[in-house]
Amino acid sequence: MTSTLHFSEKVLRFLIIGILLPAVVLAQWSTPVNISPNAMSASMNENMGPCIAVSHDTIHVIWSDKRTKGTAIYYTRSVDTGHTWSDAVAITDTMGNATMPSLAVNGSNIHVVWLDNSLANPASCYKHSLDGGHTWSSNVFIDSNTIFWPGVAVSGSTVLVSLNKGSMDSTFVLLTKSTNNGATWGAEQTVSTRTGKGRSEDQATATDGNYIHMSWNDNRSGVMEIYYRRSTDMGTTWDTEVAITSGDSYTTMVFLDSSHVDVAHGFYDTYFNSWLRRSSDSGATWSPDVQVTTNDTAGHDELYPFMVRDGLNIYMVSYEIPVGEWYSQSSDGGATWTPQLFLGAGSGSSFIALTCPVLHIVWPDKGVIYYMRNPVGDSDCAAATGTLVAGIAANNPVISIYPNPVENNVNITFSETGNHSIELYDVTGREINGFISTGKEYEFSCEGLSAGVYYVKVSSGKGMQVLKFVKE
Repeated sequence: MTSTLHFSEKVLRFLIIGILLPAVVLAQWSTPVNISPNAMSASMNENMGPCIAVSHDTIHVIWSDKRTKGTAIYYTRSVDTGHTWSDAVAITDTMGNATMPSLAVNGSNIHVVWLDNSLANPASCYKHSLDGGHTWSSNVFIDSNTIFWPGVAVSGSTVLVSLNKGSMDSTFVLLTKSTNNGATWGAEQTVSTRTGKGRSEDQATATDGNYIHMSWNDNRSGVMEIYYRRSTDMGTTWDTEVAITSGDSYTTMVFLDSSHVDVAHGFYDTYFNSWLRRSSDSGATWSPDVQVTTNDTAGHDELYPFMVRDGLNIYMVSYEIPVGEWYSQSSDGGATWTPQLFLGAGSGSSFIALTCPVLHIVWPDKGVIYYMRNPVGDSDCAAATGTLVAGIAANNPVISIYPNPVENNVNITFSETGNHSIELYDVTGREINGFISTGKEYEFSCEGLSAGVYYVKVSSGKGMQVLKFVKE
């Protein structure tokens, strides 16, 4: 089947010159938007506990809010990659005392944890929505002897909640697991095994359903360092925990992309800056630490880094205390970084997420939550061979596009028949046209397009993929 594109506005010519691409990408960030109307003293988590998560084109965001007499966890979502947002709703008691939320998402299943101070002792609480945020379960008290806040990660129907327990002068990292989307929970496992007094805290967790990767702040050596531990069998056994920094380090998070494990953290040398420790073999070995930010000349600490990776492309945000939020990116796996871009004033950790090719950032400032997007932030996130978008199930049908570059007609092939929604976008993220295919091949003409980079988003009942092609 062949279709010809028709549109009234001619697409601006885009020069495909690799050396210009970083500048173009940095220039595409939108103006910050307040997505928490009526918020009062809204706050998020530290970088170990993500407050943004994505699934397909849907973005989920949570925060803690004092707009009533109590403090509650509020939730909002965007189903159109950040263009519009739902009204924020309280998912915990508005007369309660819920803070430091974190969430993890798999498809329409949303898992949220937070620190609750409504009881005699601080508690780690959990609840979920299994219908994309429309309805929510009752609160579950995972643990009622918490010191600091919990964390959460998900893969399929397996949900991991990390805990911080002990006493104020002797805290430990633990983990509990549910294999049925949070319906029931297994026994707690101790992950940090130090002895004596000290602090193991701010635990971050990532999983792909096979491995579990955890990092946390730990001062067992006398100074705070970043420790890491992994399980290669989803928590049945654990490798030895290791210090992956040597020196005063703080604020850690962990990100997983295939065999790449990244631990972003703050490192102190006169001032704090954001650094990155990387493994390309699922945490077996680690490359040397790389410094990402260099803002210490201003006399301010810059840390609480949070990042996403797609192949060799890494995108990181960090918080300069008390100034605001900064952004950096690397196209070589973290070895080198672009100059930092200032995003705006802020008062806490910022969080970044990717819905290919759009980057999304949220952060708190002066009691409200701000959001901004870059429609072409990850211009290489989907190769011409139909690379899967990060986070989408690996059993998606194989999709390919040819020829590439293209002069006249574009052909898209599918390994499976069925209804495929095809959307064509230019490099700015503007939708140009859309089609429906029911066969195993679809062809359309792009003779009316100007030279440049274009994206084809293909959606089906099994997920979504994005492909890139160049029009000559």
